[in-house]
Amino acid sequence: MDLEYEIKKSKRAKNIRLTVRSDASVVLTIPWWAPKYVGKRFFEAKKEWVIKKINELRINPSTELRTGNEELNKKKLTRVDYLKNREKARVFITERLKYFNQLYDFEYRRVAIRDTRTRWGSCSRAGNLNFSYKLLFMPREVADYIIVHELCHAKELNHSARFWNLVERAIPNHKSLRKELKKNLF
Repeated sequence: MDLEYEIKKSKRAKNIRLTVRSDASVVLTIPWWAPKYVGKRFFEAKKEWVIKKINELRINPSTELRTGNEELNKKKLTRVDYLKNREKARVFITERLKYFNQLYDFEYRRVAIRDTRTRWGSCSRAGNLNFSYKLLFMPREVADYIIVHELCHAKELNHSARFWNLVERAIPNHKSLRKELKKNLF
């Protein structure tokens, strides 16, 4: 079966990603540095997945489906969802920060809740913590891992062994959660 798909090169993409949109159109996103033939091979390897998801869309047309190296079902969140959930996310994230900071007692400045596309969180050199409101929709332990990860950047603004030791104090299974996050992207 021949399937048509759009190829997009992205400067922000770190991995190859397939998206089956709710209208059953297929988009293959590849990092800007990757040659197109690598993306085409990826598509061929995932062709059965694409066909399966297109068939699922016929049953439930309201979902958008994506895959990286693993399958991912993800509700397409909109700007309206962000505006509706920003304050709930702020309350949730600040409560979790206070909870985990009892263990660390790190200083940070402000907490911002954003509608980000590529990052779950970040920490600036000034100690400002930024989080995606989408943490609200993640499994609790994955959201906690992201919150602790950024909180630990308030002390260690790198990914050194010291940094990972700090993360491990609150999240001993951080390695498996990190793998799950990369695999599923939520």
